[in-house]
Amino acid sequence: MNWKPRLNPWVLRGLGLFVVLVLFVLVLNLCLVALGFRAYTINSAAMAPTLQFGEHILVNWRAFKNASPQRGDVVTFVRPDVGKFVFVKRVIAAGGDVIEGEGDIVKLNGAILHEPYIAPVDTSIPPPPSFGPVTVPAGKFFVIGDARQISNDSRYFGCVDSKNIRGKVTYIYWSKEPSRDWTRVK
Repeated sequence: MNWKPRLNPWVLRGLGLFVVLVLFVLVLNLCLVALGFRAYTINSAAMAPTLQFGEHILVNWRAFKNASPQRGDVVTFVRPDVGKFVFVKRVIAAGGDVIEGEGDIVKLNGAILHEPYIAPVDTSIPPPPSFGPVTVPAGKFFVIGDARQISNDSRYFGCVDSKNIRGKVTYIYWSKEPSRDWTRVK
């Protein structure tokens, strides 16, 4: 008897759809890279409420090709002392600035910063540590997380060198809260 196995047409359609979806994702990723974007996932709560744990972000890695980060920019960077892990923090001060903080109050060049983006103080957690005054060296940036009480940032590891900054966070493209999808990061 000449028996031939026959594939179910629904299985073939499912495989075809899977292949099309994989190709679509690959082409979309290549387009994003060609446009100068990289996708990352937020893996800590240190930038809350601006960026929530588990959110997916787009980073413009060409943003600082011809310009420097500005105060208030949310940036990605690497720390050579901990490998290739990518961190996300907010630039608070640049080269030549004097920065200091006590509790949840930060002063930049002697003036108190108005920071509507920071997380409210949680009284069940110790207050953020005092620091400074620190004069930021030329070509470096002082970065802090928006959740000051839990963020590991320049207060602990020092200023970030401009050559270690990888890009500017521009969009949240996927969140557990759909209302935050495609939100511009400020």
